[in-house]
Amino acid sequence: MEKILLALDAQNISTAAIDFACYLARLTNSRLTGIFLEDVLSDERPAFQGFQTIAQMQSAATVAPELAASNEASTEQNIKLFKQSCECRGISAHVHRDRGIPLQEIIEESRFADLLVVDAETSFARKKESIPAKFVRDVLAEAECPVIIAPYSFHAIDEIVFAYNGSASSVFAIKQFAYLFPEWKQKKATIINVKEKDEPAIESQYKMKEWLQHHFANTELKVLTGDATDELFGYLIDKKNAMVVIGAYGRSMLSRFFKPSHAHLIVKTVNLPIFITHH
Repeated sequence: MEKILLALDAQNISTAAIDFACYLARLTNSRLTGIFLEDVLSDERPAFQGFQTIAQMQSAATVAPELAASNEASTEQNIKLFKQSCECRGISAHVHRDRGIPLQEIIEESRFADLLVVDAETSFARKKESIPAKFVRDVLAEAECPVIIAPYSFHAIDEIVFAYNGSASSVFAIKQFAYLFPEWKQKKATIINVKEKDEPAIESQYKMKEWLQHHFANTELKVLTGDATDELFGYLIDKKNAMVVIGAYGRSMLSRFFKPSHAHLIVKTVNLPIFITHH
């Protein structure tokens, strides 16, 4: 891996996400690019909408330059903080300031990257949102490279947990992760397959384990019985120092392991980095 992106709200950066992205960049000896997203529509809206009198419009026109100057100063300070965080960790860092529609900007950036890191709470909405925020959900569904949702606190990675349901999408996610992170080949790799009661196990799971053994030194296959969401959530809730790998977020029902609402529960409650990709 050579190029990692970190999506940041230029006005409200996540230091936890910066720390985690720096960890990945140092682990893989990759260049880290901070994408500072500036929502041009949000910046312009207060000056042109919601005013009913000439006096209100004139007042807004006076405030707008002051707000722009304040936002510019805040962005510059956050960029400085990002660069300092990378420098003190010995990370080769770059900065892109993308002023436009944040989702469009980050999807285009992802087309030319190996991995995208984002904080689950990143939002450009005017009111508080659930976790993950709509912006993050849209990024997971549309990104053109794998995405990792950064945990809100982080110590180390000792285990990789692969969610596997026999689909091409789940296999693709597992393979992408193995190709991007050969540095973790000595970590424990656990394949989790959840089946309904009385449902036969997926025959290909043993082929999946055989493939994984070529990439990880210590592999284990666990078959859980019950509802996929409940069982995986129960397995992960007490996990520490693990990475979760999930395929096909937001794609068709036939090719994804979780409905979006299921993945939301895991992202909101489990403090683990989550790797998500689709093909």
